[in-house]
Amino acid sequence: MEELGLKDVGISPYAVTAPFPLFNLEGVTELRRNILSDEVIDKFTVSSYLSAFQGREFTKNVAPFVHAAWTSPEVIRAVSDAAGIELVPVMELELGHVNYQLGEGGKAGVKLSPIAPGGGLTAPSVTVSDLAKYQALADAEDGSGPDNVVVWHYDAYPFVCVLMLSDVSNMIGGETALQCGDGSIRKARGPGVGNCVVMQGRHVKHAALRAYNSGERITMVTSFRAKDPLVHDGSITKRNRINYQWTVYRMKLLAERFTAMAAQLECEKAAVGGDADDEDGKGGSEIINVPVCQKWLEEQIAYLTMTGSQLMP
Repeated sequence: MEELGLKDVGISPYAVTAPFPLFNLEGVTELRRNILSDEVIDKFTVSSYLSAFQGREFTKNVAPFVHAAWTSPEVIRAVSDAAGIELVPVMELELGHVNYQLGEGGKAGVKLSPIAPGGGLTAPSVTVSDLAKYQALADAEDGSGPDNVVVWHYDAYPFVCVLMLSDVSNMIGGETALQCGDGSIRKARGPGVGNCVVMQGRHVKHAALRAYNSGERITMVTSFRAKDPLVHDGSITKRNRINYQWTVYRMKLLAERFTAMAAQLECEKAAVGGDADDEDGKGGSEIINVPVCQKWLEEQIAYLTMTGSQLMP
């Protein structure tokens, strides 16, 4: 984060990782089988100002392997290690949302994508001059064009893991653009098939740039928050379909947060030893730093207020 001019921003010193392997080809194929199904594409895809075509909020019964993969302890541990902080998925309906780069076939063409990455696709026939043109276009991409996979934005949740589900061995461009604290732009190399990057997307403005010389570009994104309930959670949402899961996760986190803080205060009181802390008649109250405690409670009230403000009828 400091290298991007974002020192003291976020919950971890890491803005984005280098690509690293997360799923083998068999795992990628099963994820694709789920998210290229007619049910997901027909019922769980949307277009928005952020992206021309996304698949999201599909349930466990619709995409069982997606759910199993992203809730597995091994995957969660790998993502946490990369982020430098212990993480957990935010909620079930935010597991594995998908960004599809639309080709000439548009949305209908997505249904024709092979289940195996690269299966049935032939490398585009291009000349050296074509490659040079594509490279020049990719070098010029700054996230402001209309054809980017996802436009400039902050994520709704603290961390995301972005997994590549396409064979991008011929791809030119397709990086993630990051905005630095001074407004300049850096580009992070995109991962290969089965590889991922972990990014602190709530605190780093970014865009998914268009890929050239590639028949498809399908990425899967899962959102994470800190497992420690006392760590700041700046999550937001504005989608009524997740009202229930949003409310339950926020209420549970607050309950864990208050329980953890109460236990911390009890430990501090016990450390005083015996009943000596009551000799002054304050009953142990001297361990309470009133301004600090009041500020913490105000932060919890703000968190609860934010929880309610994000609910959509």
